Amino acid sequence: MTAHFGFWDYFVFIAYAVLILGVGLWVSRDKKGHQKTAEDYFLASKSLPWWAIGELL
Repeated sequence: MTAHFGFWDYFVFIAYAVLILGVGLWVSRDKKGHQKTAEDYFLASKSLPWWAIGELL
């Protein structure tokens, strides 16, 4: 059995990738004048609930 991708398959894949990249960049943007520290990277600036941090460890 052979599988062939059509135009719409590629279109949906690329649109999804662009959407995910765009949302990720938008959410991770910095506030003006704020420099990230180790706390920002490892503890998410203490903005995540305990259960989300516990699951990552």
